[in-house]
Amino acid sequence: MYIRTTSRKNKDGSVTKYVQLAHNVWDPKAGCAKAEVIYSFGRADTLDVEALKRLAKSIGRFLEPAEACALQSGNPDQVEVISSKAIGGAWVLDSLWKELGID
Repeated sequence: MYIRTTSRKNKDGSVTKYVQLAHNVWDPKAGCAKAEVIYSFGRADTLDVEALKRLAKSIGRFLEPAEACALQSGNPDQVEVISSKAIGGAWVLDSLWKELGID
């Protein structure tokens, strides 16, 4: 499941966006997945953000505390990459196997 937005162009040229809760369902005739809307939250400009926050909090009750914290602190702006090095996949797996004692 995911939250998606759809747009519609009005006769006057303005664009109206809608927010929906959807999930993908496999369509065997078309041979691909198609989005199925479970619930429509309505227009994005009149969206009740507080209701979405309550929904997210309610869903969080079914998660382990560590999972809920990881989701809440998953802000990519809090991570700063100082440096990175290119490492081959084979080298990484070899090192991992040696650490685990299965080399």
